[in-house]
Amino acid sequence: MFLGFDDSLKDLKKELKESGVDMKAVRNWQNYYDKIKRTKPQLEGQYQTAKRELETVLSLLKEAEKLLISDEPDREKLQDFAKELKKYRGHFNHEFLISKEDSDFHLTFESILNLCNKDMGVRSDVLVLQSEVENLIALTTEALNKEWPDFCEMAFYYIERTDKEIFDLPHSDKVSKVHRVYENEFLKPMRECMSGRISQERIDEIMEDELWKY
Repeated sequence: MFLGFDDSLKDLKKELKESGVDMKAVRNWQNYYDKIKRTKPQLEGQYQTAKRELETVLSLLKEAEKLLISDEPDREKLQDFAKELKKYRGHFNHEFLISKEDSDFHLTFESILNLCNKDMGVRSDVLVLQSEVENLIALTTEALNKEWPDFCEMAFYYIERTDKEIFDLPHSDKVSKVHRVYENEFLKPMRECMSGRISQERIDEIMEDELWKY
């Protein structure tokens, strides 16, 4: 993955120009390169914030689970839990964490909020709430353990695309698509514009050099 120090980029461009590489293609690549460099930190920050908030949600759910297995759950404590949980509604939404389209998660989340404000007059009500909390713990844990796409690849993906193209895909397919777009539309064109102008060995050296890794 490309990203390096400005002086090194200038040296590379000079080398490519002297080798007869199409500089229009190089300038097009650099335009994408600059956008990736600008947006990567923002994307990473958004993800880390969403993940921290989802971790807080998981902690709240586990505390509620302990409360619900007691013989007589404290209704006031359940309502306090619901108030805290509600603060995080939507804050942790992220296509590669909890998608806005993830109906299982969001419906369970809302069900818990509603149940916590019921009277809980019979044990069956408590058991329903306990089951919903356990379900959401499982869904939250699964989300926090999901594979995360490389932030550079994601930065490139979002230059010309949105979540609409991937929201209905399984998570692993979302990650694969982001990687594939990056490889085919960012790295591959750069390889092709150098092909025939400099040696394959040098091309591989340029593309794999640690200097260009984010």
